[in-house]
Amino acid sequence: MSSQLKGSETDVVRALMSRQDIEIPCPESISIGQEVNPSNIEPGVKIGPGTRLFGADTMIGAGTEIVGAATIKNCLIGRGCSLHSGEYLDSVLLDRCSTVGWARVRGNCAWEEGTQSAHTVDTKTTVLGYKTTLGSLINFCNVLMLGGTSPRLEVGAEVGSGVINFNFLPIGPTVGALIKPSTVIGSIESPFLSCGDAPVRYDFIGGHSSIIAPVVLGLNCMVAAKTRVNPGIYGDDVLIGGGNLESTVVVDVSKVRVLKDIRPKFKILVHQLATAVTFRRWCEFRVEWAESCELDPFAVKLIKAFAEKVDRFIDSLEDYGDSISKYLLACDEHSRPEFLKINQDMVRLWTEELKVKIRSVLLDYAGYAEGTDSLKASLLAIAKTIPTAELQFYEVLERLPFTSPEVVTARKYFARLTENVIRLAPSEDRGPA
Repeated sequence: MSSQLKGSETDVVRALMSRQDIEIPCPESISIGQEVNPSNIEPGVKIGPGTRLFGADTMIGAGTEIVGAATIKNCLIGRGCSLHSGEYLDSVLLDRCSTVGWARVRGNCAWEEGTQSAHTVDTKTTVLGYKTTLGSLINFCNVLMLGGTSPRLEVGAEVGSGVINFNFLPIGPTVGALIKPSTVIGSIESPFLSCGDAPVRYDFIGGHSSIIAPVVLGLNCMVAAKTRVNPGIYGDDVLIGGGNLESTVVVDVSKVRVLKDIRPKFKILVHQLATAVTFRRWCEFRVEWAESCELDPFAVKLIKAFAEKVDRFIDSLEDYGDSISKYLLACDEHSRPEFLKINQDMVRLWTEELKVKIRSVLLDYAGYAEGTDSLKASLLAIAKTIPTAELQFYEVLERLPFTSPEVVTARKYFARLTENVIRLAPSEDRGPA
């Protein structure tokens, strides 16, 4: 690193040290890029030893503690967070998120308020809902997991230690390249479970389990420890156990790269997009609420950035469909002969029709005002009784009963939005057409 760059970094550190409202206990050990805007670091932030801050987009909210040995680049971090050593890259963490040592939060992750992880957790292109809790030694790449209400009120959905979401497929022009299936857990009902008197419903993934993407797990699902969750769509309120191979399978590796009927994979993908697209609309509702409450620019920018990361997750789902399509259309030998026409018809349906129709749902606001205006009005009325500096969206939502008319109306609207996308899913019985 050049002496000129070191001097620029020193200037930024000095600018922060000159402020009495920021704590830097070991300034000689930290590194801050010259592109970092000191005004994006709010009062009450503590920057621990060995911390490295980079990126013009980096923002850190008031009361957040970077414990130390953390590399943060182009991350927007909310207020009251506690982040230990690790990497935080191109992601958004809303208020009061926390990690323990050697975390990796990267690739356009988005964590809602109160999400927490124990040590050595890697999330990439992953969206985690309100108060989601991850144990230790977890690899969650390309996952959307929404929250809920568990018997322990400080926790929403929960993932035990040692869980891995496997999303690597040994197919494609370059083995594993671009073809990354995802996992979606929970439903659009999940955010409403923070309402008062809501039923206790949440998702729990037991420790040392393996999720073989693509998977859709419904709301209030329980996965027993050491379970292998095979690809598929699982309903609400189910317990999943076992699933481990009982005997070794040995086949010619060339057979792995020749796909059978691809329609089930696209059916799963459409279900995943249904939840993701609906949650994206929920994020938009949150942005509208923040602006209506006249929250400060930092808070509004944070939730807008969160919504944009959900967009990136939707993009990753589409990329999976596109990659499978390109692979299957590139060569007839990529499909088993008996499924060649079915597969080619399916990928053309995806490319020419399904993807366009699903994207159009993001632009369709039919029924949105009728479904959400009363909820928004009620939340705004409650917000007026709370000092603006203390406003937290889900804590305001908690003051509304789960069965109140405005909540029920909104729940029905978002559920219909989900169903509108699911209705597009191909059926193995009737074919892709």
